[in-house]
Amino acid sequence: MQDTYVKVWTRAERYRVTGHSPMTWLITIARNTAIDRLRAQRRGGDVTEYHDIHPAAGSNPETKILVLAEAGRISACLDELGAERRRAVTGAYLDGLSYAELAESAGVPLNTMRTWLRRGLMALKDCVTR
Repeated sequence: MQDTYVKVWTRAERYRVTGHSPMTWLITIARNTAIDRLRAQRRGGDVTEYHDIHPAAGSNPETKILVLAEAGRISACLDELGAERRRAVTGAYLDGLSYAELAESAGVPLNTMRTWLRRGLMALKDCVTR
């Protein structure tokens, strides 16, 4: 929370009156700060670890088992992608890395990384719906 208030204090001149309330601007900054913190804490984890961080609504044992089963299914689908594509998809959508960071680490052009991610997501969708 303190990080949010410091950002608001140091960036107050960036607020623009656009018809939205100042509270909306404050909430957006708080949300983005929280997301940044979560992403920094969970780089490089397995799919099941992400579900443990954010359990499904309800805390009953049945819900937890269903969440873990779904995480296992998604993990199996990720395994079908191959190592490079899996690293790209998990890096972008679980670790919060930018496309540019992923392209640089894989040693491929940015548009190639975008294609990998798009095709990877389509393959995941097909696998999960089977």
